[in-house]
Amino acid sequence: MKISTKNSIQFKIKNFILILTMILTTSIFTIEAKGETLPPNINAEGVVLLDGNTGKVLYGKNEDQSLAPASTTKILTALIVLEKTNLNDIVTVGKNPPNAEGTSIGLKEGDQYTIEEILHGLLLESANDCAEALAEYVGGSIENFAKIMNDKARSLGAINCNFVNPSGLYEDDHKTTAHDLALIMREVYKNPDFIRISREPIFKFPPSKVDGLEKWVNNKNMLIRTSNSYYYPCAICGKTGYTTNSQHTYTAVAERNGQILVLSILKCPDKDTYFKGSKDLFEYGFNNFKSLKLYSKGDEISTYKINKNLEMPLIASQDFYYTIKNEDLKKFLNKDLKDVSNEEIISTLNPKVELENVNLKNKSFNRGDKILNGSVKINDEVIGTLSLTAPIDREYSKLETSYSFSSIPLIVIIIAVIAVISILILIISKYSSHKKIKKFNNRFFN
Repeated sequence: MKISTKNSIQFKIKNFILILTMILTTSIFTIEAKGETLPPNINAEGVVLLDGNTGKVLYGKNEDQSLAPASTTKILTALIVLEKTNLNDIVTVGKNPPNAEGTSIGLKEGDQYTIEEILHGLLLESANDCAEALAEYVGGSIENFAKIMNDKARSLGAINCNFVNPSGLYEDDHKTTAHDLALIMREVYKNPDFIRISREPIFKFPPSKVDGLEKWVNNKNMLIRTSNSYYYPCAICGKTGYTTNSQHTYTAVAERNGQILVLSILKCPDKDTYFKGSKDLFEYGFNNFKSLKLYSKGDEISTYKINKNLEMPLIASQDFYYTIKNEDLKKFLNKDLKDVSNEEIISTLNPKVELENVNLKNKSFNRGDKILNGSVKINDEVIGTLSLTAPIDREYSKLETSYSFSSIPLIVIIIAVIAVISILILIISKYSSHKKIKKFNNRFFN
């Protein structure tokens, strides 16, 4: 069968148009992809990525869905124990922890270990007997410790969770959300002892006082194991979890150039998925968002005129960060971010602090007290609140307003005393000289 020349030309033209369309479409999508990277699609029920400095959600997938946390629960257990005990406190194991279900290091009733040693079993081996031993030591019972856990979680803003045990062993009403778990991890990250212990690759317990046996525990967080294929240099700390009903869970913190990211992954099918997904999600966060420190703790933010004789500076009570998407920042600056420093970016953003309307004229306060708040604004949009503190002590009375003697620098006091003494010496000297002259005149001229 012969194809006419005319049909052949039409066929070639159609093919050319089709190929050209495919090339142009691919190019457009490539350009868009270069402009803004899409977040990785992690095969898990609940996922969240937070900026650790501000708490802002950078990516979420069912982040507020109630799910079982498994052994990621142990980060809250560790936080409470670290806050309420000393690392060298001795824990005597009771009769209940040795019977804990699930992972254990084989604690025996009567065993004695320090808080620090048992924390290694809790965070590295994820041992449930260690969790129960610590909970009984701090709370007296598992039930009472669970109340402490829930109170602590609420204080951190994690209001959609409920903990009923210290280990994460599955129970129907033991739940959290990816977002709440990340909020807890954000607080845990601030504790240097947690980071130090959770980063150790291996730990050896001293011989048991009951049976004389030594115990070894190994770190299950592969993002910090340098010999592992999932090793991630930016990873700071993390905690794994698993039960049959909960499936795999994970929460971790990473840091790069002062930018801190926190993630949580719940109900994931396997470890490979959450380890790889965590690395991808961290990279997405670092490559697509910028965390800018607008104010540092101790910076003078503004002034407040208390009376005609006293104008008081207002001091930032903590560091204040602002998180912004790189693409939004590029549009605002109208230039590539590689060409500008953080200082230039902040100067261009030109943040302002608007003080709340508070009358301090009739107030008493001490140096360091938080006395009012300021709304931080960029382009007239409120981006957060900054607490401001007093740099002096002030005691108010109806008769007079004064700030305490203790607020005056020592050098000023010394100079003032020397000045007063010098004036007195000068007066005495002149008086003595005058008396001598008068006596002389009386003697020779009268």
